[in-house]
Amino acid sequence: MKEPAPGGDQYLSSADTRIVATWGAESSVYCRRTGDTHLLSILPAELLAMLPAEPTDLGTVTARMARLCAQPVTPEWTTRIRSMLDELVRLELVDRLPG
Repeated sequence: MKEPAPGGDQYLSSADTRIVATWGAESSVYCRRTGDTHLLSILPAELLAMLPAEPTDLGTVTARMARLCAQPVTPEWTTRIRSMLDELVRLELVDRLPG
């Protein structure tokens, strides 16, 4: 899978739109914007929690998650993070802003 060019999509998640309860390796996330509650495993929950309030590109998000998880940044890791972001966008927990 090809990496996006610089200036690609940006991701944004505002903490004031959700309430998170965590226990063990799972988190329950209530989205005030949609009224939906979602159950997330640990990695997507960590990804959601570490997204800053300002728009951030995939490369930056991938590098931050790699540091958090002591994981090297590889094409497979980038694909995994992109896939999680896509799912969080689908759930309306994260906004994708076209680059």
